Amino acid sequence: TKPGCELAAADLYRIYHQRLRDKGEPVIVDIEQGTYTISQTGELTILYWHEGQIRAGVGQTNQAIDLFERSLKPEDKNRHAWNEYVRASIAFLEGDRDELLRQRAALAERVDPDDINLGAVDSLSACFGKSYKEAYGSKSCNRRPGFED
Repeated sequence: TKPGCELAAADLYRIYHQRLRDKGEPVIVDIEQGTYTISQTGELTILYWHEGQIRAGVGQTNQAIDLFERSLKPEDKNRHAWNEYVRASIAFLEGDRDELLRQRAALAERVDPDDINLGAVDSLSACFGKSYKEAYGSKSCNRRPGFED
């Protein structure tokens, strides 16, 4: 997101997602491996996540937490330990280091050591107490594999 345009970008996510939900139609994507229906109703919880990340980055913590919570999956659809990643991010925003570390451990049990989301949680852990923007996005905090300085 271009500096200074973060809130406009977050609002665009919100508006786009609302329009998808209002239409209530399947969301279908065509990729090299085939055609997939990723939503029957226009509800795409990943859009809550991405809007929440932007809002967290500009300090809209309460809104970000609400959006992150909306991105949680039912346990039978919790692929790649998504919920643990989300809960760790929420714990960071709430300033709950113990919960952050609990969710990090739960995430680490379910993914490979070089998982990008595990690296993101390690970034939040390494810079606990700093802003989400700094902990998630700065070079000094970054622990994501493949994104080294």
